[in-house]
Amino acid sequence: MNAIARRKSLDPGQPHVMEGDASHDFANVTSGVAKLVRGAEDGRRQIVGLLFPSDFIYGSLGKSEPAGAPHSIEAVSSLELCIFPRLKFEELLRDYPSLEFKLLSRTLDELQIAREWMVLLGRKTAEERVASFFLYVTQKMNNLGCQGQTNFDLPLGRADIADYIGLTLETVSRQISKLKKDGVVGFEGTKHVIYVDREELEKRAGF
Repeated sequence: MNAIARRKSLDPGQPHVMEGDASHDFANVTSGVAKLVRGAEDGRRQIVGLLFPSDFIYGSLGKSEPAGAPHSIEAVSSLELCIFPRLKFEELLRDYPSLEFKLLSRTLDELQIAREWMVLLGRKTAEERVASFFLYVTQKMNNLGCQGQTNFDLPLGRADIADYIGLTLETVSRQISKLKKDGVVGFEGTKHVIYVDREELEKRAGF
């Protein structure tokens, strides 16, 4: 994989691919955070996913002509990607079936996350949505090998959090203030989390 890979660096706000563009390559996030953004006909934008280190960006597999990207992928922070050309990556999958199986496993995991997020957007209260977002970020920190990690920067500002979980900015700010006041999370500044009461956060999230 290293033999076919190239590196790509993006500044905050810079796009890796725009919605509708031909998606030729596969990629792996090596550092930073990216957001998946879908546009609506009226000009509004919806964040439909986040990508953290070790997350995979899929190209058009097994098609003669790459399909248009279903969403834009934009850097939230300084972003480092490892890019794999589509045709050479397909050759790797044919040569190494275990790699293909791992890719399938990741895809199924992401499908499950998407289904759970549909429940969050459709059924949960404002408090449950904000608490669920904090749990999601904490879980991502744990998946990166930071087990028990409670000291990290939120990947999104409050306006983007509101967009991601389907609330207004004012509601998100009010719910975060409530979590801080109740001692469920602690902050240093506006984005740096220094404390998470995981058990209480799970209760607030409705788990």
